[in-house]
Amino acid sequence: MADPSRLVRPAAPSWRRRGRSRSGRSSRLRLGDVVTPTQIPNQAVVFLVLRKMRGPLLAVLATMTTGVLGLCLMPGLSQPDGTDGRLNAFEAFYFITSTATTIGLGELPHPFSTAQRMWTMASIYLSVVAWGYSLGRLLSLAQDPGFQSVRRAATFRRGVKRLSEPFSVIVGYGFIGRSVARALDARGHRVVVVDQNMTPIELLTTDLLSTDVPALTSDARNPATLGIAGLDSPRCEAVLALTGDDQANLQIVMTCRLLRPDLPVLARASTRQVASAMANFAPHAAINVFDDYGQFLLLSLHRPHTYRLLTWVMAEAGEELPPLPAAFTLPRWAVVSDGPFGDDITEDLTAAGHEVSRLCPADGFGADLSQVDALVAGAESDSLNLALAAQVRHHRPDVFLAVRITSHNQIPLLEAFKPDSVFFPPALVVQQVVSRLAVPHYWRFITAVMEADEDWSRQLTEQLVARVGTPSPRVRQLRLTMAQTPAVCRWLEQGQLTLDDLFRSPQDRASHIAALPLLLVRGKHVMVRPDPETELRPGDEIVMAGREQAYDDQTEVIYDDSTLHYVVTGRDISTSWLARWASRRLGGRRTPAAAVRDGPAGSGPSRPPADGQ
Repeated sequence: MADPSRLVRPAAPSWRRRGRSRSGRSSRLRLGDVVTPTQIPNQAVVFLVLRKMRGPLLAVLATMTTGVLGLCLMPGLSQPDGTDGRLNAFEAFYFITSTATTIGLGELPHPFSTAQRMWTMASIYLSVVAWGYSLGRLLSLAQDPGFQSVRRAATFRRGVKRLSEPFSVIVGYGFIGRSVARALDARGHRVVVVDQNMTPIELLTTDLLSTDVPALTSDARNPATLGIAGLDSPRCEAVLALTGDDQANLQIVMTCRLLRPDLPVLARASTRQVASAMANFAPHAAINVFDDYGQFLLLSLHRPHTYRLLTWVMAEAGEELPPLPAAFTLPRWAVVSDGPFGDDITEDLTAAGHEVSRLCPADGFGADLSQVDALVAGAESDSLNLALAAQVRHHRPDVFLAVRITSHNQIPLLEAFKPDSVFFPPALVVQQVVSRLAVPHYWRFITAVMEADEDWSRQLTEQLVARVGTPSPRVRQLRLTMAQTPAVCRWLEQGQLTLDDLFRSPQDRASHIAALPLLLVRGKHVMVRPDPETELRPGDEIVMAGREQAYDDQTEVIYDDSTLHYVVTGRDISTSWLARWASRRLGGRRTPAAAVRDGPAGSGPSRPPADGQ
């Protein structure tokens, strides 16, 4: 990669980079207009309550009816006007209704006879029994698991419909889902969570996210679950299938690609077979970290500058630049692993020219490892991997150790043990998902870094450190539109603007803000590390890395015409109407910024002259 500003294509999937050819089935899928299902059986809460409470409600109704009818028939005391004091239907209903919630309002509308009082007492006892029975059934219904599930589904659906911002659907809220949700929430992205188990959903209340997150306990393999989660919503930006079940993730990919083919889908896969099956439906990404770890391991050994740059720009903002990996010559490897991870890592190391011995975890402790230069402890048991690595280090301190762990609870132990390489699959999944989703075009830059040579990676690392410092930068994407960059768009209507102008400091144009452009996307073309003198056009998209303060300074440049005029020309202009009128009267022509504000009136210069020109 001799020229950093060359045009590159988007990243090819891992299965394609390894020589596999696409079957072409996804391109021949018949994707018709299908209504996304949004109904789950027995979802109507009101009808469920009415059905469960039918008996108690009938008992209350019968008690009230009997009380009113009897009170109308009971003879009353003779009244001064000659009537017998009987209650009419409305008076009886009013009095019986008052006894349903309280007793002791008095005898209305006049004193009762003995018969009326006896009937009232009987009605009170009957109503207490009926209401007690109804309340008991209602409390029992509230604790019924089926009713709670239906109620939560209805609440979830209302919460999703009330979302007025773009959101992503996260299916699976284990360690990976929680980490992705926190990372997206920190970047201002709204999320919706679906998980098959209740326990992970309950953790949402303790995660302290900045916004309320609609969550549902349901099986996402049912298309209706994704339907009520917002699959058919125009505000849904992506679906992330991050469960630990490959078949469930495959089913989610198929559902999303068939019902919403325009929606990006990112799915987790643990085998190449599942990733290949997902590829038939052309998801946005099928992430197989078992396959990817071999590439990262070989990068750290053969291209340390590229590996350091890659891990640094994919890390959370604020993490320090890692040290440059030491150079190793490791021709002989031993891989102690079971399952697909051992197959993938063995194939990667063999393809890179290493001599690999494959061992079962049961035979790892008794095997002769005195002749190997590196060991991959990749069993499914974390304790077994750590014990094997400790045994090898005890006898061969100079052996390169790569240790696999599956639980985040073991991370403190690995930090204390300090192996040469750690394979923690959830961390790789989180890095890839966030890098692909947080900034739309950012993964194209990551792909360019993976394909770059050592000199290019070293130079870019030095440029980033000189501009933003050693803490990992925050990535941001900017599109030159009237909504996001009004001052820039007004300027481009009258003159020219270079990429470097957007990164000048509004306080001193001779210096730059703490941000560096990584990509310039123009239509279908992508320029990696574009030339600072590249002329900008409306609609260009710029992916940059920098500090938050730098983005605040840049916001002033892209929104304010006078600030933009200063960083381009070096001259301050007044923003008042009177000063601009005087400038036109005395100077005979308008400044470009004023011309943009006042509208076109003649031809302006193609690019305002800088200081000294």
